[in-house]
Amino acid sequence: MSAITDTQELKALLRNYYCTENYHYNPMYRKLRYTDGVKAFAEHAGGGAYWFLDIIGTEFLSKADPRFCVISLIVTDDSWKIEMQADSDMPLLYSREGDFTDCPEGVWKFYLIDNVMLLPSEY
Repeated sequence: MSAITDTQELKALLRNYYCTENYHYNPMYRKLRYTDGVKAFAEHAGGGAYWFLDIIGTEFLSKADPRFCVISLIVTDDSWKIEMQADSDMPLLYSREGDFTDCPEGVWKFYLIDNVMLLPSEY
């Protein structure tokens, strides 16, 4: 696992994911499955961003519309905020923020469809 702390470098890596060959999950919360692209994000964003998937699996999944949600991880300076909406232009369904991350700055978007989390490019 190599840590990527540069926003452009992480974006370049994620551009390689436009479909998935495998679905992954954490045994602690099997209902949430995620694609190869999301796994790459979790492995390489900063020193690793599996904490992000843990929050989605333990807090956000129960509040999500089971058909479709947009999840944004917003990173500024060293803090983060996760927002979930039924669609990009809809009101927030749920959010959470924290004080530290080594994830690269930016707005990282994900889709949650039928309990499968994927990159927009994998949709």
